[in-house]
Amino acid sequence: MAFEIQPTEGLIVYLHSLKHSRNLRSFGRLYYVSKRMRYALLYVSLNQEDEVIKKLTAQNYVKQVVPSHLNELLSKVADNDSNGQDDDDRFDEDFEN
Repeated sequence: MAFEIQPTEGLIVYLHSLKHSRNLRSFGRLYYVSKRMRYALLYVSLNQEDEVIKKLTAQNYVKQVVPSHLNELLSKVADNDSNGQDDDDRFDEDFEN
């Protein structure tokens, strides 16, 4: 039995009141709650993302649900680092006369 990592997507959920932040646990893995800015970071399974967004926006305590773009950013950074040239070589090229 092999352990499989399930792909997840982060959702930023803006709330009217923080007392409903515990209810978000039923939708996915609650990772972070900002008290000052009244938002929560929630991780859900990638294949259930659209369903969870619809359910969350239907809740009366939710202002807005925004998908996180962290996965896209990490893939772009990984693509830029894999161009075959080391960081040290690029640093030396900048200072050559």
